[in-house]
Amino acid sequence: MRRVTITALISALLLFVSGINAQELKFGHANVQEIMQAMPEFKEMQKQMETEYSQLENQLATMQEDYKKMEQDYMQTAENLSPVDRQQKEQQLMQTSQKIQGFYQSTQQQLSQKQQQLQQPIMEKLRTAIEQVGEEGGFIYIFAQNSGATVYQSDQSVNVTPLVKKKLGIN
Repeated sequence: MRRVTITALISALLLFVSGINAQELKFGHANVQEIMQAMPEFKEMQKQMETEYSQLENQLATMQEDYKKMEQDYMQTAENLSPVDRQQKEQQLMQTSQKIQGFYQSTQQQLSQKQQQLQQPIMEKLRTAIEQVGEEGGFIYIFAQNSGATVYQSDQSVNVTPLVKKKLGIN
């Protein structure tokens, strides 16, 4: 009796294991960059970044023009200035130059932070869509095709880029 139970248990276990091995393992890949660039939110982010960049670039150009005028004025009047006035003008020029450099560096940081801030909800939306496609399609893994992390891509790997685009409602 005990032997029959053990045999039945082993048979059931073998059937269960073979059922797991018979399951199809699905892997997919998606061109995340292509999908992002097709998203309307990404295009809107690019417009916002271009506007922000243009405004900051105009401010920087104005600062540089003012500096050039100060420098030209100094060059024209330097010979006629007293040593104290000359030193003050040179100090002003140096401070203005440092101010321009500081402004440039801070704008680079500002633009980078703004881009990250605007990109975060877009990336979250994309990640959610990829997860939904993965769950709906029964995929075990979906790899980012253009991330550089994929070392090998089999013909059996399914390109889910069109499915994610469809999920996001873009072409």
